[in-house]
Amino acid sequence: MGQELRHHHHLQRNPSPLPPSGVNVHNLFAYGTLQLPEVMLAVMGRTLPAQVARLEGYTRRRISEKNYPGIRPSPGSTVNGLIFVGIDAGDLHWLDVFEDDFYRRVPVEVVTAQGDMRIAQAYVMQEQFYDMLQDEDWDMEDFEREQLAGFLLNHTGN
Repeated sequence: MGQELRHHHHLQRNPSPLPPSGVNVHNLFAYGTLQLPEVMLAVMGRTLPAQVARLEGYTRRRISEKNYPGIRPSPGSTVNGLIFVGIDAGDLHWLDVFEDDFYRRVPVEVVTAQGDMRIAQAYVMQEQFYDMLQDEDWDMEDFEREQLAGFLLNHTGN
């Protein structure tokens, strides 16, 4: 498992609780490991307010030989996840560093549990990597039970 996490080691930053005024603030739609507060804390040095949301017209699949998922457009499908608010440019930088090269960060429309439409940044598989997506969905409970401890070990400073 360590090989697939090689570029994620020891992400460190000094977070500020609130972005400076005037900074462009974004939403983030998370559908994989970033839904877990422990992972968000390891990546960004803080946790953020989140609410349940869904992304329609996409499907989530396990990535071959990885312990995390990817999404791709798929008419009629829905991906459940969380929308995080208050993401600033510094946060986006650390998220870009954390995410693999086969993702592209794009704005998507998500629907909150209250039925509100929101624009959020999401990491979507680039088309040339679609063949890495398996037929089965990624299972967060399985990840938490089997792989979270090792994942965090590789992502936190000692």
